[in-house]
Amino acid sequence: MSLKPCQLLVFHAGSVITWDSATPAQADALIVDQGKVVAVGSEAEMRAAWSPASELNAEGGLVVPGFVDAHVHPVFAVGRAEEFDWRAEGVEYLEIAKRGGGILSSVRHVREAEEEDLLMKVRSHFRRMRRHGTTACEGKSGYGLSTEAELKSLRVMQQAADAEGMPLSATFLGAHMFPLEHRENPERYLDILCEEMLPAVKEQGIARAADIFIEEGAFNATQARRYCERAKELGFALRIHADQFHEIGGTQLAVEMEAECVDHLEALSDSGLEALALSGKTFAGLLPTVPHFLRQKIDAPGKKLIQAGVPYFVATDFNPGSSYTPSLPEAAHFARIRLNLSAEQALFGVTLGAARSLGVEAQKGHLGPGADADLLVLDLPDLYHFGYAFGENPVVKVVVAGEVQQ
Repeated sequence: MSLKPCQLLVFHAGSVITWDSATPAQADALIVDQGKVVAVGSEAEMRAAWSPASELNAEGGLVVPGFVDAHVHPVFAVGRAEEFDWRAEGVEYLEIAKRGGGILSSVRHVREAEEEDLLMKVRSHFRRMRRHGTTACEGKSGYGLSTEAELKSLRVMQQAADAEGMPLSATFLGAHMFPLEHRENPERYLDILCEEMLPAVKEQGIARAADIFIEEGAFNATQARRYCERAKELGFALRIHADQFHEIGGTQLAVEMEAECVDHLEALSDSGLEALALSGKTFAGLLPTVPHFLRQKIDAPGKKLIQAGVPYFVATDFNPGSSYTPSLPEAAHFARIRLNLSAEQALFGVTLGAARSLGVEAQKGHLGPGADADLLVLDLPDLYHFGYAFGENPVVKVVVAGEVQQ
């Protein structure tokens, strides 16, 4: 019997996590052809049937789907490291914003940045993410807060993703905060968002979703309702920031508006949790590095959400002010420490759970037959070790569309 040619054989895995129930328990190898997973099983079976053009020795490591980061803010020009000292002095997040720091500091730098310089910065952010195993992401604007700067941000983000080979689901977050020039008249900015910015983004086709920060000091529930209704009218999917510091009805609104997800949830109420559980559709976006970074003592009730059957994902919220890490393995560690997730729950949250929240689960987040051959070799002996260590990168090999990255 002649062997079938194929693109790649990955072999000698300690185990292969595919999220496909048909995967044999003893699977230690998989076959890739034309950028897709075509077979998973034992190395002997794979070699008996296939002739690979190239091979990758996993050297006993754990083979898992490429990570999908479903909540990142990659379009920023400079960090905000000085605010770290302010926090050490006890200054709270919203107080930092009142001082002109926080989001508004990033807005100033993004507005001032030349487009080419900003592009180089964002490309470097995607490279950092890739080194830690992220092979696809959802990226938000939100540090422009004007029509010109938001369009620039979305344009640069897509250009950077294309240049770095990072599959991107783009989200418009012009409703991140009220810019300084509209602080005295927030309703005027809401008018601009609904009647100018959202239509401009839609016309240019540079974002599939719209997001809003529903929080004290940002947008209230009434303002958010108007924004979300307008976004839906224009055909945007919705992804929502809510219940980070205060519960003001953001989760209930997200469920009512059939948002894809509502993220943060550290201040989630019982009624908000019930709304999510009854919905069964709106995902809980768990961002456990944020309360760690902000020195908060409260966390999203991750375990309760999962036990209630709420779909979920785990993400980094990579940004310069409240979670300066591009590492999903680090986010998984804090999901295990602060949210009490198991290793399996944490890995699911950064792979298939995240892909499902973005509607790309047919291609991303798993290694079943037909999936994109985006996979990682982790220097871990088994699944239990995922998220066990911290402060180090377990990713030793990244494969994208069947091509081993250098």
